[in-house]
Amino acid sequence: MTTSWKCAECGLVNFADAANCKRCGAAVATAGVPVQPPPPAGIVLEDGYVLPPPPSGGIWRDNATLVMVKEALLPNRCVKCNESAQSVRVRRRLSWHRPVLYLLIFVALLVYFILSAVLSKRAIVYIGLCPEHFQRRRKNLIIGVILLVAGFIGTIVAFANEYAMIGLLLLAVFLFAMVWLIVISRIVTVKKIDDRLIWLNGINSSYLAQFPPWQGYE
Repeated sequence: MTTSWKCAECGLVNFADAANCKRCGAAVATAGVPVQPPPPAGIVLEDGYVLPPPPSGGIWRDNATLVMVKEALLPNRCVKCNESAQSVRVRRRLSWHRPVLYLLIFVALLVYFILSAVLSKRAIVYIGLCPEHFQRRRKNLIIGVILLVAGFIGTIVAFANEYAMIGLLLLAVFLFAMVWLIVISRIVTVKKIDDRLIWLNGINSSYLAQFPPWQGYE
């Protein structure tokens, strides 16, 4: 339902039941497009509550690091070259925990996995990629999967037929493919995540330049 209309002659916003503009007298029929109620400012939660909008859209630069609130939407540009992403966005589920937990890998691997699952901070971001970087990433992922499968099957077959050297070589290929897939799938690296903000590295400097500098917590 229209609550007001804007006069095309003088720009005055009038009540919906006014037949003529209160300032210049223009009729409603020539008043132009009705003024729609503005959308709520800020971040709308599932229960309808609106949080205050974060400053500067909730995205900043901190030298070579991008800082963003978890609810912020990144621009539709490639994070690797700053070219138009043409609506190509990759959904990434990010997690981060304090680096000291990595020491547990050398002591008790199971304890590390349990604590990292409990203590990790998580976030979901939609990262823009231009068609060139998107296709390059897809091609590298396909290569990684092929090497992973070939290395895994080849290692089993080689050791089963007592070709130890070939088996060790294929095992190295399998391990390399695992690392390759982890690196390729990341796109950006997580520097830190807390309850409100995300810090990301590995982003093009021109892409970062469009955001205001990070001033720290208020």
